[in-house]
Amino acid sequence: MKVKLIPYDSYWHKAFEEESKPIKDILKGLLIDIYHIGSTAVEGLCSRPDIDMMAVVRDIAAVDEIEDSFESLGYESMGEFGITRRRYFRKQGDLSYHLNIFDVFSERDIIRHLAFRDYLRAHSKDAIFYASLKISLAKCFASDMEGYSIGKAAYINSIEEKAISWYINKYSIGNI
Repeated sequence: MKVKLIPYDSYWHKAFEEESKPIKDILKGLLIDIYHIGSTAVEGLCSRPDIDMMAVVRDIAAVDEIEDSFESLGYESMGEFGITRRRYFRKQGDLSYHLNIFDVFSERDIIRHLAFRDYLRAHSKDAIFYASLKISLAKCFASDMEGYSIGKAAYINSIEEKAISWYINKYSIGNI
């Protein structure tokens, strides 16, 4: 799989809004909220053309019962895909969509996604460094998505820890 980074596009927010509408309909009664996460949610940050979304639901097992509704929208179900208590769906295309669904009890996973996004929005130096790292890795691993992802992992993990502390302090959240 080719690693393709493109400059920030203000359309990404609208794409999230449009794509989240049918998801909200499918999750009606289960949904607590749905969020635009990942690089496309950070203004000015280059990204792969993938809209990352996170839905928080009351009951993750109930999502399994309506899996075919996501498939009717063009999503492929990937199960937990390496993260316990998550359901992951992806929809491939020129602009792809990745839907992470967590139940309300997956507090750490929910907060780490929101904290990472909000931290980069609030800390431009870290966002600029992350963008330059991504560009460098995309050149080195142009045809190796796994190598590109592994290359980002250490930086993402270090930012996540700072971001979670920052987020918890900002919103006065107890220990997670």
